[in-house]
Amino acid sequence: MTTSPTVTPRSRVIGRIADHLAALDPGHPLRVGVDGITAAGKTTLAAELAVAVAERGRPAIALSLDGYHHPRARRYRQGRESAAGYYEDAYDTAAVRRELLDRLGPEGDGLYRTRVIDLASDQVLAEDPQAAARDAVLIVDGSFLQRSELVGGWDQIVFVQVDFEVAHARAVVRDADLLGGSERAAELYTNRYHAACRRYLAEHDPLAKAPIVVENNDPANPHLVRIGGTEGTAVQLFSYGTLQLPEVQRSQFGRLLDGQADSITGYQQEWLTITDPAVIAASGTDRHPVVRAADPTRSVDGSVFAITPAELAAADLYEVDDYRRFLVPLASGGSAWVYLAVEGS
Repeated sequence: MTTSPTVTPRSRVIGRIADHLAALDPGHPLRVGVDGITAAGKTTLAAELAVAVAERGRPAIALSLDGYHHPRARRYRQGRESAAGYYEDAYDTAAVRRELLDRLGPEGDGLYRTRVIDLASDQVLAEDPQAAARDAVLIVDGSFLQRSELVGGWDQIVFVQVDFEVAHARAVVRDADLLGGSERAAELYTNRYHAACRRYLAEHDPLAKAPIVVENNDPANPHLVRIGGTEGTAVQLFSYGTLQLPEVQRSQFGRLLDGQADSITGYQQEWLTITDPAVIAASGTDRHPVVRAADPTRSVDGSVFAITPAELAAADLYEVDDYRRFLVPLASGGSAWVYLAVEGS
């Protein structure tokens, strides 16, 4: 099998993040925040991610923090252009915890409200809560998601990293009509929205704290910076194939990995023909092993490597789309990420 010609660099990155999220089971709905500065592309990425998660068999709930604003009088009490007003008064973080994150957390009742205000009409709402499936993935896009009031409420954070200059240009084009023209939009983003975002970055360092980071300056070609943890953490990866080869490790990670022999039970190994030129060049072959679920008496041998989240992102982009990454138990105990065959490939 070969990678579908419809796969794009963007859908590849979205798919790998969806693989990661769909494999996580905290015992309650997985609460995912898509964070970043204003006009980073969070809403678009979150919507695409929800679709990809659903395609992997997990119920997906996509919400925007726009439904958790304070009323207009509270939002603008420090002035229409006030950066402090946007940072301190825009979002009802207490309601986010009370009606959304805590209710879907380990001690919650599994109910949630999609919004507490209609932003356009400025009407406060008291809509009936909805029930989330235990294995649902909640994906919320918004600004300031890692501020102190929300710490502990997220199971995963995806930080969408964009240069301020890029976000500013996008915002002016996007919101010129809404904000009274391009010049007025530029002023508001400089003085209010992005000034508040600069304060957020300085006070909370959300980029460093996010376990998943996507650089999104070019939306058609986003870069998966890291996945699976913050800088300095280790991720366990089980390999039964070409990632065990020294030449592949050097080309993908820039170093040789120190692996430990291990195995996974209930799987069997087959072979896959690869057509991706970059993968063939790195591995030296178009014949790659692939593993599928099988009889519980079967097992597959390989090696476990402790790698960085940035290296896991590199591995995600090395593997073609006939593979998806799953979290599986190891024969030695514990668990590790492994690339398995996509159903039907």
